Amino acid sequence: MDPAGAAIIDFTETAYNLGLDGQQWLPKLLRDGVEFIGHGLGLAGLTCRRGVDRGEFVIEQVHVESCPDDFMQSVMKAQLEVPREFLWEMSRPTHPKTLSEAAAENLAGFHDVMRHFTHVEDGLGMSAFDPDGHGVYLIAPLRERTSLTTRERERLQMVASHFGAGYRLRRSLGRPSSSRPPKTTLPHRAEAVLDPKDFRVTDAAGDAKACDSIEGLREAAKHIDRARGHMRENDPQAALELWKALVRGRWSMVDWFDSDSRRFVLAVPNEPKVKDPRGLTKQEAQVVSFLTMGHTSKLIGYQLGLSQARVSALVSSAMHKLGVRTRAQLVKKWRDFAGMATG
Repeated sequence: MDPAGAAIIDFTETAYNLGLDGQQWLPKLLRDGVEFIGHGLGLAGLTCRRGVDRGEFVIEQVHVESCPDDFMQSVMKAQLEVPREFLWEMSRPTHPKTLSEAAAENLAGFHDVMRHFTHVEDGLGMSAFDPDGHGVYLIAPLRERTSLTTRERERLQMVASHFGAGYRLRRSLGRPSSSRPPKTTLPHRAEAVLDPKDFRVTDAAGDAKACDSIEGLREAAKHIDRARGHMRENDPQAALELWKALVRGRWSMVDWFDSDSRRFVLAVPNEPKVKDPRGLTKQEAQVVSFLTMGHTSKLIGYQLGLSQARVSALVSSAMHKLGVRTRAQLVKKWRDFAGMATG
């Protein structure tokens, strides 16, 4: 049996739990993640905004779960005393890695950071950021210098996709609606309501009305239901792989209870917001944005709920429209244009 057990799916459920208020969400997320991410020394988390200008980094909320008493103070002290250029590079949104892995070519910088900590030899960092620069960092202290295995890194990448999508959803729903009439009157601005007993769509609005969208939402709801059932204990890795972070690049699936406490599943729009006036479609821009963060086609497909073939096709069409021949040229052109907060 997987040593992480059901904690991975507990964590994923919390990421999309809209019943938690703004002060409860991050602490609950860390409590659910400390077992399989913290490895015995605890877990710290912060929501933040990484600006376009190098060095601009705004921390919004910080919470520590079961870490050494002085851990977060040491993190903040290191942030103030270590050169900003080094911290900017180390905090670049990318795949999960340990600090020693990230600083492999700058050991002096690594030792400069670690001198602020006692009883800790390394740290694990994982993040999920949107193209607008808003995101979440999780940091786990480690007792010894560590390198992640491919399996560990892929698992943490999937986990990060969920807390990133959950945070984006909370931010979107927390913003006031525009003065225009809402596109939907369903709870939480949802575009579909599904009955979890038979996965029937009981109400739909907007893009969810299309027949192929309805079928895609029903299939996703079935997969998530399986992941949250016996699989969460018996095969949490397979359950995590089954539960994609979005459905067709647009919807997050969340629980909702009506006035009679009956559970329904909502499909709530939760697309990563990407500004691109250069003629790319919305999905092309989303895929290129995540590609710029160093994400693989496999991970992008998981984040957006798209097949790898679809991701590859979107990359190819974006390359054609922007007049480049390689992915490296595509990333450079996107960064040069957007002044990416992730660059």
